[in-house]
Amino acid sequence: MKFGVRILSKELNVFVQQCAEAIGNSLDVEVTIIDDNYIRVAGTGKYKKEVGKKIPEYFVSASVIKTGKSYMIDSARDNEICNKCQEHHNCDEKGHINIPIKDGKKIYGAISILCVNEKHFNVLLKKQKSLQKFLKNIGDLLISKFKENEYVKQLELNNSQFNVIFSSMSDGVLMTDERGFIINCSDAINKLLKLSKNKLLGKNVKELFPNIEMEQIKNNEDNTQFMEIKLKNSKKIFLSLTSPIIIDNVFKGLVIVLMEDTKINTLIYNKMNVHQIFTFHDMIGESEEFTDIIEMGKKAAVFDSNVLILGESGTGKELFARSIHNHNKPANSPFIAINCAAIPESLLESELFGYEEGAFTGAKQTGKPGKFELANGGTIFLDEIGDMPLHLQAKILRVLQDRTIERVGGINPIPINVRVIAATNKNLVKMVETKEFREDLYYRLNVFHIEIPPLRERPKDIPLLINYFLQMYCDKFGVRKKKIEPDAMVLLMNYEWKGNIRELQNTIEYLCCICEDEKIYIDDVKTKIHFNDNNDDIVIPLEINEEIEVIPINELERKEIKKALDKYGYTTAGKLQAAKALNIGKSTLYRKIKEYNMDF
Repeated sequence: MKFGVRILSKELNVFVQQCAEAIGNSLDVEVTIIDDNYIRVAGTGKYKKEVGKKIPEYFVSASVIKTGKSYMIDSARDNEICNKCQEHHNCDEKGHINIPIKDGKKIYGAISILCVNEKHFNVLLKKQKSLQKFLKNIGDLLISKFKENEYVKQLELNNSQFNVIFSSMSDGVLMTDERGFIINCSDAINKLLKLSKNKLLGKNVKELFPNIEMEQIKNNEDNTQFMEIKLKNSKKIFLSLTSPIIIDNVFKGLVIVLMEDTKINTLIYNKMNVHQIFTFHDMIGESEEFTDIIEMGKKAAVFDSNVLILGESGTGKELFARSIHNHNKPANSPFIAINCAAIPESLLESELFGYEEGAFTGAKQTGKPGKFELANGGTIFLDEIGDMPLHLQAKILRVLQDRTIERVGGINPIPINVRVIAATNKNLVKMVETKEFREDLYYRLNVFHIEIPPLRERPKDIPLLINYFLQMYCDKFGVRKKKIEPDAMVLLMNYEWKGNIRELQNTIEYLCCICEDEKIYIDDVKTKIHFNDNNDDIVIPLEINEEIEVIPINELERKEIKKALDKYGYTTAGKLQAAKALNIGKSTLYRKIKEYNMDF
């Protein structure tokens, strides 16, 4: 530890000088004090003008600092250290006593008492023991002062660093004393509360947030807790992270971190969506039907236009929606999903749009944001949109038109920036015709139209999905890798899969659990899925009858498509009707027409 004049405070410099003068006056001698850098930090008489200068390393004081030993030099000048001094022959000192200022092994410097009068030196020699004890006490006093000086300096540095960090925090932070009066705050608080730092300091936090309960926070067993707090005379609500300051088991105040609405939503989103990152790269399939919709999804992802996804249950509509969102959105932007069929009609409105305090019996005092607010800056996925009541369809239409929402019980519109992806397994066109679904909402949602084909229409992808799920569940359950026998694979590929990928996944999970061998046989598969008896020979022919002519599937398909087009016509309307008659999607029909070169 260095305590030279270059770093000592002015107050400490004065104290060290006063100690030197006190020793000199009481003993009628000259005194100088040297630090561990060999800098003279105090002095009396002729040494006073040398304060601040470095002594030569051949001085006795320097040897004291190097060795940590005390030295007494008398007028005989036969001391080895004196003989090394370059000023030995010109020295007018009759004797001196030098003791180290040390704390254990740590040497801080030296105190030197110098006598120019032999009579004074002889008197000091007689009191040598008591003098050394006296000087030791002075040294200890100096050390305590030096340590106090360093402690204060470190405290000032820490305080300065704390204030810089505290002020530069991006969140609004308040610090209070034990009575709740604000003693410090971050610069970001100005933006949040629209109040300057000067106006906040000294104000009681209860004046800003009446619903903060100091006693409850102080007595809470959890050191840190999340709270919703409302700004006085304002509708603005903050999520606060509140921590008590406890020193020696005594409550000394609070630290309150206030988060903006967007940060609240991101925080909630992150809590709700752990491990749910899903992209187009994770989607499994190589069939043309599947790769076509992947390409359409990637095109839709580039824009913020609304997307309508159609498909049977279990085809992966939500995963497809997540892939669209993650393809072109920042990693921390929210994706909020809500199943419109799973929530009672009486609660669906408040779930979607949130509510203000007192909006209905049982409503939270601070109100609650809805899914649209949570999705601000990202995507909201309205699953099973076909099950949404008509009166809420009107509110959704209003959101899409105005880009604002109103909470239940609220009067102030809240602007939002949300991309809407909707999905259903219902025929919305038919529902529009029967007045079960609003036509204007249908066209608002149907900017990008994506139909996910059922699994039975993409049999080429079934082996890929089976192998993926086999690997996944074998790893999950810690069992040996299993393989599907060829006849079992044929059975799985020809099964209708009314539950689509979800049913296939559950089937493979079941097979991984019940099959003890490394191979999965057809009899294992038949314990889970059931074919009609008249289909068995199609799946696995046991005999070959040469008299029976087998027509390739594609030829049969071509003939049936031509028959339908001949019946309904080759116009756009005719093709649409033909697709319905064939029970395939319109896009699938167009692709087949192109494939078989039938567009006459």
